[in-house]
Amino acid sequence: MIRWVVLTLVLALGLKAEVMKAEYVVEYGIFGKMGLSEAVLDRNATHYHIVMKAKATGLAKVLSGGRVEIYKSRGRVVDGRLVPDVYSKDIRRSGKRRIKVYRFDHLHRVVTFHEERYKDGRLDSEKNETLPYYASNDIFSLYFNIRDIIGDCDKPFDRNLHAVGAEKKTGKVRVQTLVDEKERMFAKEMLGEGAACYLKVTIYQKIFGSKGGELYLSLRDDGVATSAVLKDVIMFGDVRGRLIKFSDKK
Repeated sequence: MIRWVVLTLVLALGLKAEVMKAEYVVEYGIFGKMGLSEAVLDRNATHYHIVMKAKATGLAKVLSGGRVEIYKSRGRVVDGRLVPDVYSKDIRRSGKRRIKVYRFDHLHRVVTFHEERYKDGRLDSEKNETLPYYASNDIFSLYFNIRDIIGDCDKPFDRNLHAVGAEKKTGKVRVQTLVDEKERMFAKEMLGEGAACYLKVTIYQKIFGSKGGELYLSLRDDGVATSAVLKDVIMFGDVRGRLIKFSDKK
């Protein structure tokens, strides 16, 4: 089952409202709608809390055993950037459930996690471990911070960044601005004209047919992501996501 939630994580890129709610639809070719996702950011001057819920629909729901994924990130706001203290994911399908909670010790540059697995509502196993790497961001905080990290989208940016929830052993994710004329035209053909910023994100996970999956992303002037194309997904090819509803309260 395609982990279309990866697409939703980056679609929420750059939203800065104090209370934001965004809804996205994920589609693939003739199969049409595969999933729906909702992301909510609640932020004030000192703290933030993000919740993202994603669920499969239609044929994808059948193939995935009614898969539902819930992701949360909470922490502090420091100099305008999100600094996570706790990141968690809760994945449910076909009577199974896996909960994983990561805790950040930024002072000692360590990230630990506790994992619980359930079958038919009963605890089946649990474990505690330390990640083999340290990252100051989780996948949510990185993408909410990325515009600040990049700066001017019209200038070249090409760096490997790191986040808990990205590549398993290193947390690596590569972010590039598309400033070359040919690259930008390629992105416009996939995502549409009129975006203020076009990005390419390389995600190193096993859902891709190649070593690294490429995700192309378009942003509005206000930093809100409106569409994305996740390329080369195993068994699916290109998967598309688009914003269908957005609201914010200040």
